[in-house]
Amino acid sequence: MKVALDAVAFRDSRIPESFRLTPEFIARYPPGSDVRDAAAKSGLMTPEELDITSLDQDSVSILARIKSKELTAVEVTTAFAKRAAIAHQLLSCLTDFFFEEALGRAKELDEFYSTTGRLVGPLHGLPVGIKDHIHLAGHKSTAGFVADLLEPHAPQNSFITQILYDAGAVFYVKTNLPQCIMHLETYSFWGQVLNPLNTALTPGGSSGGCSALVAFGGAPMSIGSDIGGSLRSPANACGLWTLKASTLRVPKGAAHTAQPGADSIASTLGPQARSLRDIELFFSVVLGSEPWLKEHSILRIPWDIPVSPTWSGSNGRIRVGVMWHDEIVMPQPPIRRALKALVDVLKRQPGFEVVDYKPYKHFEAGALVHELYFVDGGEYVRARAASTGELVLPLTEWVLTLPSVKKHTVHELWEMNRRRETLRAEYLQHFNSQGVDVVLCPAGAGPAPALGTCKYWGYTNIWNSVDYPAAVFPTGLYSDPSTDLRDAAPRTYMSEADKENSENYVPETFIGTPLCLQLVSRRFADEIVVKVLQEISTVLPLS
Repeated sequence: MKVALDAVAFRDSRIPESFRLTPEFIARYPPGSDVRDAAAKSGLMTPEELDITSLDQDSVSILARIKSKELTAVEVTTAFAKRAAIAHQLLSCLTDFFFEEALGRAKELDEFYSTTGRLVGPLHGLPVGIKDHIHLAGHKSTAGFVADLLEPHAPQNSFITQILYDAGAVFYVKTNLPQCIMHLETYSFWGQVLNPLNTALTPGGSSGGCSALVAFGGAPMSIGSDIGGSLRSPANACGLWTLKASTLRVPKGAAHTAQPGADSIASTLGPQARSLRDIELFFSVVLGSEPWLKEHSILRIPWDIPVSPTWSGSNGRIRVGVMWHDEIVMPQPPIRRALKALVDVLKRQPGFEVVDYKPYKHFEAGALVHELYFVDGGEYVRARAASTGELVLPLTEWVLTLPSVKKHTVHELWEMNRRRETLRAEYLQHFNSQGVDVVLCPAGAGPAPALGTCKYWGYTNIWNSVDYPAAVFPTGLYSDPSTDLRDAAPRTYMSEADKENSENYVPETFIGTPLCLQLVSRRFADEIVVKVLQEISTVLPLS
């Protein structure tokens, strides 16, 4: 398809010659490599640029250095653009690269600060990556289909990018996403995105371009979306922080969607970030802009982390319910180890009361949510691909042929929506009966999966099904094949997905992959999730 080849060639041509790696250098990193040292070894970046983009520099610290005039927006933008270009050449994480445009914006910000003594806003000079389907004025937006390339450039920013721009953000890249934005990996005509910690593994999806970019050091923050785990799967795979907010809180208007008008399960936007305080920064900026005045669907709920909330545990303690597994798929050994390690630590903390949490109808909810994703049985997705002769990719084919995915009549859709609302009501009653403030659980059935194997969404899309806020965070632990052995004795599998997940676990495959967990609370209790994470983070990283 010439249009796709031309788009890929145009993207790659936008990388300046001085930012390019040689084929010989790229060949030093065979499949399965940890490529995070490539920026330093390439010789393309100065010591100062490596310091600016260092993985221990989060957005808050970079902004503080700009405010103190230790760094300029131009210096920060140049450093991250270089590192993003290096990341892309190794990981295929970008769909667009526009350094000169970003440099012009950074110069304007520096001039404004120099002239007025004031920052444009709380994100003054911060480079931010944007997932490809989110509109940026003057740039293409795709949902991972070749057909999207035939449409005009976005005439204006989406609501979210305009808010970030007004706060001082610098846009310089758009990030890769999978065909139809419905994989928990990231593979489309733009290329297959690789995990920078181990290039034989996926960086997750569908916001895997974001996670690969941030985990490599090519961005301090990147904005993605989540309808079934698309923020949390990448954070889990790459050892990052994220929060999938309750829907109707973050504006998402003016974005390219894979199935326009399909809204029985709603998506939301959010950040891939390096720290919890970066998560707080994103939501305080976005919700501090009063987005409900700009987008009609957003609820008027200001961002407000409670200082001294009333907790459900005895003696005022935070009551954490631990969901060891979802009664469908047993997590792979590294995840079980990480969950047990954190639980053991929390049990020793005076501010926590830890109990078991029993899942409720997770299998039924998972089947229903997949059914609601594709109420036409996948006809639109197939037609969109077929319109240009684009092949339906394997993980797209898999998600479209799940047993619950079929074409429905309008009356059947009404019945499915009724079932969804009934399940949500029942789930809230169940959650309340457990007497917990938050649920601590796996963020996936394992660490970063091998490429092409991520086919279980249940640990993330259950929370989309009931629309609960869910954060993913790194524990500080990593997979270790000498510790995380395969189950010694055969066990009774809970499902076919459980059997497949167990068979896919080969300890040596996951050496050094980060181990993350997920924290969840009731709908619109987003700030409670963050508040509890603030307390949990005092015992992190685990060792």
